[in-house]
Amino acid sequence: MSFIEIKPRSFVYLLQPKPVAIIVSVDSDGKPNGMTAAWLTPTSRDPPLLAVAISPKRYTYELIKQSRDFTVNILDASMVNESEFFGSYSGKSIDKFKNSRLTLIKSKTVKSPYIGEAVTALECSLYSEHPAGDHALVIGKVEKAYVREGLLEGDIYDPSKVKILLYLGGGKYTTTLDKLIT
Repeated sequence: MSFIEIKPRSFVYLLQPKPVAIIVSVDSDGKPNGMTAAWLTPTSRDPPLLAVAISPKRYTYELIKQSRDFTVNILDASMVNESEFFGSYSGKSIDKFKNSRLTLIKSKTVKSPYIGEAVTALECSLYSEHPAGDHALVIGKVEKAYVREGLLEGDIYDPSKVKILLYLGGGKYTTTLDKLIT
């Protein structure tokens, strides 16, 4: 076997695919904004924590720092256009929800709403934030977790019933197989 060398900054594509999410937070008036993210990872079960890497240049980062909460909304493969749209524009210049087909549902424990069309929605309070190069690791404590009814087999997604949208990088997406590989 032989290897080829790639640019070190391109390593991120070698760790893909990752589930695509829209991160939603609100401004001081309660107006929601969302951004597409695929750099997500669980960091703890107790307490339930997840990390999302967000550039401090992003409007959503600013809103999370203000509101101290956010929601993570996992998409299915039918939502590729929404993923592209929410990842292509800044909420400073456009109301993304007004210009999309997505609907918002009031969260039970945080100010930020979640997306009704999502496969999974996580209500998160801001637990901590850590500088990480050109991004920041925003750690959320999962306060509530929801999944669309009928999509799980035990505690995991049933791949015959849901096709999670996965981001490969470079504007390319894929999804899961129809069955589990055991």
